[in-house]
Amino acid sequence: MKRIKNNNSLDFIFYTSTIILLFIILILKISMKNEFIKTQGEIELLNNTYINNSSIVKELQSSRDYLMSHDYISNYLSDKMVVAVPETLIINIDQNR
Repeated sequence: MKRIKNNNSLDFIFYTSTIILLFIILILKISMKNEFIKTQGEIELLNNTYINNSSIVKELQSSRDYLMSHDYISNYLSDKMVVAVPETLIINIDQNR
């Protein structure tokens, strides 16, 4: 009779540990799947943000190129600046002295 009780307690421990192990595996699988879905969503969000920001950067670069162009600068400064023309200097060297 003692063997049967000992065997029953080992069976109980085995089945209980099996159920707990399966439960833990199920929880880990669900949490990994949720983490995968969350990460996939973040990757898509980052890709969309990158596309939007790259178009903004291209637009800003083109406006910078326009603002630094010679035509824009000359048109912008034509009313504000007057071109300084150097005066000619005539030097007479008198050889009689």
